[in-house]
Amino acid sequence: MPSAPAIPMTLPSIHFAAGDRVLVAAPHPDDETLACGELIQFALDCGARVRVLLASDGDNNPWPQRWLERRVWIGAAARARWGARRRGEALAAAAVLGLEAAQVRCLGWPDQGLTASLMAGDEGVAVLADELDGFAPSHLVMPALDDRHPDHGALHVALELALLRSGLACRRICYRVHGGAVAGELAVPPAAARQQRKRAALACHRSQLALSRGRLLALAQRPEWFTQGDEPGAGRGPALPLVFRIGALPALHARHELLVVLATAEGTVRARLPLAWFGQRVAGTAQLDLQCDGDTLRLTPAATLPAIRAGWAKLHRREPRWVVFDRHCWQRARS
Repeated sequence: MPSAPAIPMTLPSIHFAAGDRVLVAAPHPDDETLACGELIQFALDCGARVRVLLASDGDNNPWPQRWLERRVWIGAAARARWGARRRGEALAAAAVLGLEAAQVRCLGWPDQGLTASLMAGDEGVAVLADELDGFAPSHLVMPALDDRHPDHGALHVALELALLRSGLACRRICYRVHGGAVAGELAVPPAAARQQRKRAALACHRSQLALSRGRLLALAQRPEWFTQGDEPGAGRGPALPLVFRIGALPALHARHELLVVLATAEGTVRARLPLAWFGQRVAGTAQLDLQCDGDTLRLTPAATLPAIRAGWAKLHRREPRWVVFDRHCWQRARS
């Protein structure tokens, strides 16, 4: 196995103090270990209180399930059974990392369905806000916005909306699992014992190692590098128009749409805008104007819309999707 790249001497170490409260949010079982297995141990070693929040049970994971269960058709009962298995694996991995079962919260949301849940309304955001209020983390460790798995980016946006809803002030630390190693701003101090225990925790995720052992072991071998998240709502809101640089538009416009999420002073506005359309459009009660200039989209809400605190957009490939990973990730509008 290739050795992990050395952490640059200039990369600051993450610091936790006794009494800190660290919430690790993960879209699926195994993300908590792959991205944060050493961070969790380090936080516990520093005397911090740690909680893991699993958004889904990873139940929509058909190929390993077909392989291990020797089945082709996967119905609702089989998916539920697989999700229960993966939840159990996550609890076993957490125990290896030093956590008790009560320190792992499982929401049971649909695997590969977090984008749909985000766009459907505020129910999931309210659940996340309650979790934040109940634990009151000093540090929130969350997926990066530019992770290429759609569940990761969607959970990031939902957590930012939940932070705005709760008004909680905490330090936000972002990790990326899919899409290459993150250009780190922070790192967990390396320690051989923590790396060894992380590998032991990953071994608990037997269902995932069945077909992807080499890939997952390589991911686990990477140093745990993180970026510091922006504070949603800090200072002024984004300037208008909202600018998103998306690169070349997809050739097959009909298979894509622009997902828009705007956090305003009076609530959240969501819109699905077909790429075949440019100009004015009504999304709920909001009037939106979308213009394309080369690789840049400019979105201008009507002046009647309440003050915008933060905004996100994503070029989204409609179902059916034969490849899980995104080509275009969520972007946040900036001032």
